[in-house]
This record gives sequence, structure tokens and C-alpha cells, in this order.
Amino acid sequence: MKRLSLLAGMAAVGLLAKAQMADVPRGHWAEAAVRALLEKGILTGYQDGTFRGQQALSRYQAAVMLYRAYLTWTEEVLAQVRKTLEDAGLAPERVAEALSGLAALQEALPQVERALAEQGVRLEALGADLEELRAALVSLLEAQGEAKAQADKVKALEEALARADGAYREQASRLAALEARLAALERAVEELARSLKEAEEARLKEAQATGRRVYALEERAKALEEAARSRAQGEVFLGVGEGGPQAGFALRYGEAHLRLGTDGAEAALRAGPLELRYRDALGREALARYALFSGIRFLGEVGVGDGGYLFGAAYVEHERQGGLLPGVYARLGAGAGLVGGEPGRYWVEAQGGTLLGPVDLTLGFGRYFGLGDGDTPLSALFLSATYPGAGFALSLRGAYAVPHEDIGRESAYFVAGGVEGSLPPFRLTLTGGYRDGLRGFGVASYAERFRFTTATGFFGGVRVGYEVRF
Repeated sequence: MKRLSLLAGMAAVGLLAKAQMADVPRGHWAEAAVRALLEKGILTGYQDGTFRGQQALSRYQAAVMLYRAYLTWTEEVLAQVRKTLEDAGLAPERVAEALSGLAALQEALPQVERALAEQGVRLEALGADLEELRAALVSLLEAQGEAKAQADKVKALEEALARADGAYREQASRLAALEARLAALERAVEELARSLKEAEEARLKEAQATGRRVYALEERAKALEEAARSRAQGEVFLGVGEGGPQAGFALRYGEAHLRLGTDGAEAALRAGPLELRYRDALGREALARYALFSGIRFLGEVGVGDGGYLFGAAYVEHERQGGLLPGVYARLGAGAGLVGGEPGRYWVEAQGGTLLGPVDLTLGFGRYFGLGDGDTPLSALFLSATYPGAGFALSLRGAYAVPHEDIGRESAYFVAGGVEGSLPPFRLTLTGGYRDGLRGFGVASYAERFRFTTATGFFGGVRVGYEVRF
């Protein structure tokens, strides 16, 4: 029955070990070692029946594994000692039985001798037998000391076995406590991981909610800005410039703009892709411009200038926003006019710009085919740069032009800069520069086209504006 129980236990251990090797590949080089350690209880698998051989081993798990190996070895040594004593016939109960029989035989021997002498029996065979028995008893007496010593050794071994068994039980108890602490630690780690996951999910939800609130605020700010732009704004300004005292006013309502002053006039209206503009600067012009698409735009322009001069132009423009190269501006244009019913005053112009940090820089080249006699043909290089600061703005413009007819000079140029500061409702503008025979900017606009002049030297101006909102 005992052997059947042992076989049943071994079979159960083998089945448990096999169940805990569900993810160990068959024929794996460590399969036999894993099975042996699982059967001895040194290693244990996970509750889901897997071994997880690729998972990292913590120091706690290593300590538990080594402790189980030590207890298994101790138990095997004690079992081997017990088996050796049983095989030699030195079990404590058998030693005690031999000593008891020996003592009884020693006590019976004198009584038998006295009984034979009283009866006068003289039997040689019986005497010889008793002599042999006496010799045997003497041998047993001599062996008694050795048996006692052996019994003492057996007792010492039993005591050592008892101590080892007690130590084994104590170590097993400590192992169980360590396993309980390890299980508690694993539960705490799982709880911490779950708490972190929940905190991360809560943080993500809060971030999403914050993003929605920020978006709502941005939309509200845009609506307020649009409402502010839709309000009529005005500015009255006074100042002095290169042409003398200046005064005037400006009005803006939505996409409409009007400016009247002693230094010129300008009006503009934009409605979707259509733009209407009037300018009175170095010359007067009125034009209409229409744009197609966005990002990369196509623009057509027709207008009228001084003396009934009719003109037209076409542009291809790459916008900074929505184009193929974000932040890059480029424009290529060409135009011509009707002079006395004949085509003339052809021009081509190319511009390109980009952002250098906060600085918006634009470079350009223009070629104007004038009619001569004051309408001088020319080639020009020009640039502009602006820097938008907090409450102020800086600007720089410059140009270099070469005439293609004899006007008494080989070239002309100018450099000008300005700074504009705002302290509502006041606006202050300072300008200054140096001119050497050149005015205007670019070749595309009839009213602002480059023109050669005899003016040379430094120039500057100051203007103060007062902003009014309606």
C-alpha cells in the first residue's frame, strides 16, 4: 500500500511538472533539466501552466530556487542514512532485543549447573554442550559492550537525524514565509502597475479635455479678433518727411482700406479672390486683380494709369502658407501696356523670400522696357526685410538700378529703414535713409515703379498717428 502511494505521488509530480512545461518547446536543449528541477520542486511554473523560459529572473526568485535546492539535498541525505542503518540490521528495537536475550541466558546458566550436581548426573555430552554454551555466552558478553557502543552511535545518529529534521522543518517554514513575502511583493507590484496604468489613462483623458478647452479658447479668440477686425478703425496722422509736412487720415473696415494724405492717396477693397486698388504716389493708377487657387496662385490684373494708359499683368505666386515649401515666398510676373494704341512698357519681375528666424527677407529683380524720354528703361535689384517685435516693428528697403539709356549717370540706388512703435492709441513712425538718384520700388506697379531723379543725400521723417475705433 505504501509503495502504491509513493508511485501515485511520483506520477502526480510528473504530471504537474509536465503541465508547467506547456510553453517549453519539445526537444529544447534545456527540456530535461527543466523537467528534473520541476519534479524535485526546486523550480515551479506559473498558474497558467507556463514556464516562461525567456522571462528575466529576479534576485528574490533566485533566492527561493537556491533555498529549495538546499532543502531537497538535506532530505535526500537523511533518507540515505536511514536506509543504510536499516540494511545493516541496526535498527534500535533489534539491538535492544539482542541485549535482553543475552542477559536472560547469563542468569539461567548457574541454575542449570546446580540442578545437575544435586541429582548426580554426569553427562559428558551435556557438559560439552554447556561448555560450548558458556563460551558462547562469554562471546556475547564481550559483544555486549560493542552493541552498547553501537546503540549509542545509533542514538546519536537518531538525535542528529532529529536535529536535521527539525532544521529542515524550520527551513521549510522560512521558505514558506519567504514565498509568502514574494507573493505579496508580486501582488504589490501588480497593484502599482495597475495604479500607474489608471493614472496614465486619467492623465491622457485630462490632456484630451485640456486640448478641447484650448481649441475652444482659440476659436473664441479668433472670433473676437474677427469681430475686432470687422469694426471700423481710423487713424489721424501728422508728421514731416522728405517732401515736407505731412497730414492725413486712414480708415479701415473689414477688407476695405482708405488713406488720404498730403503725400499721396490709396484705397483698396478685397472680396474673396477679387481685389480693387487705387494709388496716387509717383503716378496714379487704378486696377483690378483676380486670384485663382491658393498655396500656388495665378493672378490676373488690368488697370488704367495717368493719361488713359491701359495695362495688364499676370503673376504666378507661391504663398508662404499652403505652398509646396512652407515659409517660402516666390512670385514671377510679366506685364505690358497700350501707349497710343500700341503695345509698350513691357516688364518682367521675379521675387523670392523666406524667413530667417523672425526676419522676413525678400529679394527681387526687375527689367523695365521704357519708351525713353523720361520713361527710362532699366534693370534693378531690390530687397526688403521686416522684423516684427513686441509692440514695435523694424523695416529695411534697398535698391540698385542701372539705366539702359543715357541719362547722365550709370547707376542709382537708395537704402531706407524705419521703426514703428505702438502705444495705443498712439502710433509713432520714424524713417531715414540715403538716396542717390533713385525713387520708387519694383517695376510691376505703374504708380510706384522705379524712377530716376536728381535728388541725392540723406533723408528722414517722423509721423505720429492717433488711432480711433468706431
